[in-house]
Amino acid sequence: MGVFKVIRHTDGGYDYLNNAVNYVIHGHTDYGNAGSPNVDLDFAAEQMHYVKKYYDKRSGNPVFHFVVVYNTKTAYEIERAKSITRSIANYFAGRYQIVWCVHEKHMSKKYGSVSSMCHAHFVMNSVSYIDGKMFSGNYAEIYSFLNYIKRVTNDKSWNIIYGSEKDYETDENDLI
Repeated sequence: MGVFKVIRHTDGGYDYLNNAVNYVIHGHTDYGNAGSPNVDLDFAAEQMHYVKKYYDKRSGNPVFHFVVVYNTKTAYEIERAKSITRSIANYFAGRYQIVWCVHEKHMSKKYGSVSSMCHAHFVMNSVSYIDGKMFSGNYAEIYSFLNYIKRVTNDKSWNIIYGSEKDYETDENDLI
């Protein structure tokens, strides 16, 4: 079972947007494990700010930040996790600017072997670059997106969790 974690952080404004984008692109991400289907990674935060300014949408939730923690059977190695992550980002890429990164956490198994658990962070501009409409993140949008994740991963047993950016950690017991 995978975990889809929606991170709610409505205060912080532009500082949160800058920090979240910086974390995804430059945080503890290894080189080559970050990407975007529609922004230049070197100028991602600036490009998101330009869209907000153009449509005069500079208040409210600055980004939609979420984490996808893959089941070790679905994303059994980092390249597979990156491929799935690109597909997940493409769900929003036609309307919203989005950046992503994949992190790999090595864990020991019960009988001595080592496994990797991958998770991906996504930070999406809450303002559409197409028409300036805000992403609401309502129940219908979130669950439609979760159904897309289920199809992309070919795994129907996903959990959804809402919380802050500090409590997304998951261990192997959550992914049986």
